[in-house]
Amino acid sequence: MALGFSPRDQRSRRLVAVIECALNQNARDAGAASYPAVNKALLTLCMRYDVGVVQIPCPEMRFMGLSRERPPGKSIREVLDTAAGCQCCLAISLELVSTLRDYQNNHCRLLAILGGNSQSPGCAVHVQCDTADPGRLAAPSGVLMRILQEELRKQGIDVPFKGMRDCDQDLLQQDLRWLEALFKNT
Repeated sequence: MALGFSPRDQRSRRLVAVIECALNQNARDAGAASYPAVNKALLTLCMRYDVGVVQIPCPEMRFMGLSRERPPGKSIREVLDTAAGCQCCLAISLELVSTLRDYQNNHCRLLAILGGNSQSPGCAVHVQCDTADPGRLAAPSGVLMRILQEELRKQGIDVPFKGMRDCDQDLLQQDLRWLEALFKNT
């Protein structure tokens, strides 16, 4: 049974999925935090436009722990982009897709998937410049983002992916303008 509509129910039925570290900078790799706690600008924008937030778990933490334990000389991406790392990302993706599908089945609208900085091993978002499939993520995208997009598309969910590049305030402002335009137009 889908969520009913009632005059007292104030929910907007609009949401975005956001990577964990945007909501909790403590989840970032050592030296990578841009804020003491949260990306306030992103959350403020969601609050201003009454858009709910679904958290995307951090694939690096799930697979390697908070300290990102890995063999000497191996990058986080090298460790995450292995069969076992991809399996971890698939498990996260399947759980998230199930949750997002449940929201959609209950009359909620998923507006976007908000990933991370361009160098993030798990959550970078790089969109291809391909007229045949303009929203497809390019190879430099994070391992989780690529797998998540594939799983969403298998379920018929095709939403924009956007990196919230908070490592650079000018880039973040561009991303927030894009997001605000999306919120205003949906």
